[in-house]
Amino acid sequence: MIKIKLYDCHIHRNECTFRPYGLASEVIKDIGIEFIVEGDSYDYAWIGQGSIVNKKLPLQQSIEEGIKYLSKISGKYMIVDGQDSTSLIGIYDVFKESNAIRLLKNSLLKDKGLYKNKTVSGRHYWPGGEYSIDDFDLYSDKIVLSGTNWLSTFWALMPAWQQERPSKSNINSQWTNKLTWSPIVSNKEYDVCAMFQYPSKESNYEYEYRLDRYYDKFRKPCVDIAHELKYNVAKLNNGIKVPESEYDRRLANSKIILAPFGYGEMAPRDIHSAVYGSILIKPDMDYIETNPNIFKKDETYIACKHDFSDLKEKIDEVLGNYQNYLYIIENMREAIEEELSPETLAMYLYNLFKGIK
Repeated sequence: MIKIKLYDCHIHRNECTFRPYGLASEVIKDIGIEFIVEGDSYDYAWIGQGSIVNKKLPLQQSIEEGIKYLSKISGKYMIVDGQDSTSLIGIYDVFKESNAIRLLKNSLLKDKGLYKNKTVSGRHYWPGGEYSIDDFDLYSDKIVLSGTNWLSTFWALMPAWQQERPSKSNINSQWTNKLTWSPIVSNKEYDVCAMFQYPSKESNYEYEYRLDRYYDKFRKPCVDIAHELKYNVAKLNNGIKVPESEYDRRLANSKIILAPFGYGEMAPRDIHSAVYGSILIKPDMDYIETNPNIFKKDETYIACKHDFSDLKEKIDEVLGNYQNYLYIIENMREAIEEELSPETLAMYLYNLFKGIK
């Protein structure tokens, strides 16, 4: 039995990162891996980004504090980064100065050479910026996928799941129920749902870099197209949020759900589309590696270009032949049930540790 200690589960960002492992812990235990949160007897320690990354500080100061934290860890350890982005800023800089035997990342760029390009806070769908990873090749053999991503974390909190969130005292809560999908129907109130925030209501800083302006700049073309559509579109008024019940009602009554990238590529709307029986349209996801991966272009979702130049064309095509695209919803549901299952995560971890000498 391999015993893994999960450090600082009470920290919010760590809890989100470790949640899928805790919820699947009994299945994972069947293949010889046990998670603990207390005690000093373990084979590996897992350190989440919440323990070694502080985006409220300047980047260099955050790196120094992260390295100092890891210097106190005894035995073998891995760093687990559950941030929903291809970005490695901050976490990579700590990892390469540490003794971690692996950096487990929830998504990576397929083309590793792109890490050498200068970007804004490492997000490669925001061009320009100053951050790059010129020495990625030196450490890339130790940087692997974690077997979870932000969708795993969100899926575990869907209302039909009957369990508590993992915590310091309850890391072994279990999946005990299956989700009931909404019926797939064609006669919905809205043709398109564009219920996502734009513009930002406050400034957002990471490592003293202001990011909200890039967030808004990326989403603006999608918002402009949504406002110009001649269809019945569910949208926010100048980015002002509506009550959660009304938000859910509009999503559930939309034929198409749009999901542009934000601070990461994945969003709750990706799951909501399947739950509510809607077709998902979002920027092409083929450029990243992630596991689990529910994104199969033209099979589980409709991909548009990252600049949204073909978005209206995609919407027209889907709404003009809506019955012929309903297979997208069924395929997405099947992908979610298979890819986000405890058994799939257990097998990923089995193969991960099998490859560690």
